[in-house]
Amino acid sequence: MKILQTIKEILLNILYNTPRFLFINFYRLCVVRINVVNKKKLSGKNSGIFTFNHTTGADPIIVLGALRKKIYFIADSDRFKTRFTDFFFRKFTNSIPIFKTEFLKNINSFRELFSIAKDKKTFFGIFPEGNLNKNNNFGKFHNGAAYLSYKTKLPIIPVYIHNIHKGPAPDSKCGKNPVMEGVYSLFSNTFRKIHVFIGEPIDPVAENIFSDFMEMTDKNSYKKIISRVTKRLENEFAKLKNEADGIIGSKENRHSKKISGGFRPTDCTSISGNSNAVNLTDDNIEEKELASGSA
Repeated sequence: MKILQTIKEILLNILYNTPRFLFINFYRLCVVRINVVNKKKLSGKNSGIFTFNHTTGADPIIVLGALRKKIYFIADSDRFKTRFTDFFFRKFTNSIPIFKTEFLKNINSFRELFSIAKDKKTFFGIFPEGNLNKNNNFGKFHNGAAYLSYKTKLPIIPVYIHNIHKGPAPDSKCGKNPVMEGVYSLFSNTFRKIHVFIGEPIDPVAENIFSDFMEMTDKNSYKKIISRVTKRLENEFAKLKNEADGIIGSKENRHSKKISGGFRPTDCTSISGNSNAVNLTDDNIEEKELASGSA
């Protein structure tokens, strides 16, 4: 029975992974032009927590194509409401649902999350800004990545996506619907050259950030650790943005009828898609922090 179960799991993995592999590689090779800068900073990294700036619902597909690694994204439970979206996010994008209010439902998600983290070759994907941010500046960084690093002892790897088309305006019909916004953004970045900058990994263990607070008995020492790591992350993203603007130039991608190097759908009511927004906060000292701000 165990042999049959193992064979079944292998066949199901092939069934689920093949379409994901084909779609992501087709998008990377034929639809967009992705240039990865500082890729050598990923050498030797068998596990880690990728953090990304979050401009569109197409961001997960773009970074999967750019980094070419299996990444488990942490997504809002609202993306899993129907059977189709639940299947798509779990099997096609390797996403784990996090509930913002129904915390008891997160027990299985946390069990799955930390079980995956035990694997020696594990990468998680988090968008520390949470909601989509279509401004040129970064939004507020939440503490979820720092918290996950604290719990798993995995390093945080900042990844800055530069020159991506911002998709529909936030106040438009497409912009208000995360499903439509996601597919619109996939199409609007067609044939566009996107630059992905890899930042300096933040390893709280190697940098003794955790050990600096070990002797403290104050209950707030935990939050001080998380805040310190998050601040490091904010500074690293600021450096990456300056590096990208200095090398390539700052390009403001506005919602416009004229899109250079991209396709713009004219009728957003006829398309559908997805968004994997993630926002992890530090409201409590327990695992609820992973759920309280997921977008």
